[in-house]
This record gives sequence, C-alpha cells and structure tokens, in this order.
Amino acid sequence: MDNFVYNIPTIAYFGKGQINVLGETIKTHDGSKVLLAYGGGSIKRNGIYDATLEQLRKADLEHVELSGIKPNPRIESVQEGINLYRENNCDFILAVGGGSTLDACKAIAAGVKYDGPVTDLFVNESGVSDIAAAAPLATILTMAGTGSELDMGAVITVGEDHKKKVLMHPLLNPKFSILDPEYTYTVPEHHSMAGVADILCHLMEQYFTPEVHNTKVQDRMNEGVMKVVIEDAPKILADPQDYDARANIMWASSMALAGFQFMLGKPGFPFPLHGMGHELSSMYDMTHGHTLALLTPSWMRYTLLTAPEHLPVFARFARNVMDVQEADDAKAAEAGIKKLEVFYASIKMPASLRDADVKQEDLEVMAEKAVERGNLGILTSIGKEDALQIMEDAF
Repeated sequence: MDNFVYNIPTIAYFGKGQINVLGETIKTHDGSKVLLAYGGGSIKRNGIYDATLEQLRKADLEHVELSGIKPNPRIESVQEGINLYRENNCDFILAVGGGSTLDACKAIAAGVKYDGPVTDLFVNESGVSDIAAAAPLATILTMAGTGSELDMGAVITVGEDHKKKVLMHPLLNPKFSILDPEYTYTVPEHHSMAGVADILCHLMEQYFTPEVHNTKVQDRMNEGVMKVVIEDAPKILADPQDYDARANIMWASSMALAGFQFMLGKPGFPFPLHGMGHELSSMYDMTHGHTLALLTPSWMRYTLLTAPEHLPVFARFARNVMDVQEADDAKAAEAGIKKLEVFYASIKMPASLRDADVKQEDLEVMAEKAVERGNLGILTSIGKEDALQIMEDAF
C-alpha cells in the first residue's frame, strides 16, 4: 500500500430534519450574507426552498439568489454567480440541489477569490487546480449521485464545444453538508437511477486498479458499498419514499468519493469511464450516469482483452459484488459483466449508445476528444483508437 494523507474537512449532518442546523452553522463560519444557488425550481415545488428560507430568516441571515443552474453546469452560470456574490458583498455560498448546482457553486467559491478568469483554475498537469483561496460553501443535497457534497472536485462545461473541465482542490470541500434522504423522495425515477449508475461507477473506477498495491481494506469496504447500491436501487424503483433505501443510496453516494477514500494507497486517479463519458455529455448533453452505464461493460471487456493479467480483479468483483459462483476466473469475470448489464437494465438504463440516440459517425470525434490531454486508464492504456473501439462496442 502506498503512502497517503487522508483528510475530510466537511461535516455531514445526515438524516431527517437536519436542515434545522443550517442558519446557526452558517454563522459559525462567519457567514452573514448568503449567495443561495439552485437549479430549475424543483426545490420550490417540493418545499425545500421554503424550509431553507425559514432557516435563513431564523438566523437573521440575508441572501441573494442564483437560480437556473442546469445539468452539466455551464461556465456562464458560474460567472453569473461570481458577479452576484461580489456585487452584493456576500460572504457565504449555499448550494441547494444535486451535483450540478454543487459543482457550479464550488467553481463560484474559487472564482470570487481570484482576480482573473475562473477558467484559469481548471486542473493542471498535476491534477490539482491552482487555487489559493475559496469562499466558504455549504450544501443541501436534493439528489444522490455525484458525491460532490463530500469531496473537493467540480466539473464545469465550457465553450461552444461543451468541453468538460475539472476543478480539484481541498479548499473546495464544503464546510458542511445537509443530507436528508427525504429531500430525494420527489426526484424523478430517471434521475434517481442515473445517480445510482454514477455512484456505482465512482466505486468501480476506484476498485479496478492493479492488485499489487494490496489495498484490502479499501477494496473490501468498496465491495460492501457496491453491494448495497445494487441491492437498494430497485427498492427505490418499487417505492420512491422508501426512507431506508433512499438513506443507503444517499450515504453510498457521499462515501464513494469522500476524500477518494477507496483510492487511498493506490496510484493516481485513472477514472477512464468518466473521461469518455464526459464527451458523450458534452456532445449530446446526455445525463452523466447514463453515459457511464453505457460504457462500463464495454470498457470491462476491452480491458480483459488487452490486459488479461488483470483478470483476477474482475473475477473478484464478480464473486464478491455480483455473487457469481464460478471457480474459473475467466468464466466468473464474464458472468459478472453480464450480471452488471442485467442490473443496469433493471434500473432502466439505456442498453446501447444506439438506443440513446448517439450517432455512430460522432464516435471518432468523441474518442479523440476524450484523450486530448493524454491516454486514460490504469489497467490498460486507452488512446484514441482504444476509446473508439470501446465506444463502438457500446454502440
């Protein structure tokens, strides 16, 4: 196991009614005027907006609002938020929503403390952003999936080609996050299950690394979280107000990227599926979780084909996560992939890129863009032709 430093500065207030800590906790971080940011307005229909304002009023906190943050958040929303924060002399940011709102607010938090364009702050070659300061940020989570409520990363869409750019720095960890599973009851089925696919991919991309690093603790913990996600996602489909299932999925989302805990002691942050999936979202504005579900089985099979020395980790996943009972590693690995495909179908993920209305003639462009900053992957190196083959198989 490689050396590592582990630190999670975010306080999680988990469970029913935890919004009651909101106002006073903002004040403990010296907040007095809040930039309140949210998305398309669902929080006004489900009561979360009113509950948030009530807590701000109780604590005598002023606020200004940034609304309309869209999925795959755009740099334009970030800049709008930076302007609002500065013009109104805000000193705290509150993100209410899912990963898109949270990510936009992290970029705003960095941008308001930087004199140049926020686009200067996207990750450099070392994988970390050049951020020297950030405004204090808190989150109220309304959809489980990205894990942004308990991590230091953000993904922002930039430019006419909708390129996904990443910010990554410890200063972007929220000061605290309010995680009430009841706040996810009204999330549409489509988005709930896309979030499940996102959670599972976060876990898998930290799991599928070379076994030589002997990270048994991280891997066995990861397996347990993956199993819970697979077991409880169908319960939400059956009953969207199953509190225990919603709670397990929400906490799994947070744990999946809490300080990248399941990557500790391992080499780097490969995340090849996210690298390819972002291009599908960029070109087609496709729901992030869908892109990952579409690509994962093809990536697994391609990795087994090009790097068969890593067969044991795929066989272990099949047995320990997918409950495959097969002694032969190759047969076990393939059975595990098939069972994963069955799971994706059971939570109503699209079966192929073709079913998701992707055009085959666009695959080469997306494959090229996916690797424009270098090859992806850690079990096998994925260049343009490799990415294209994976996408063609997924098509």
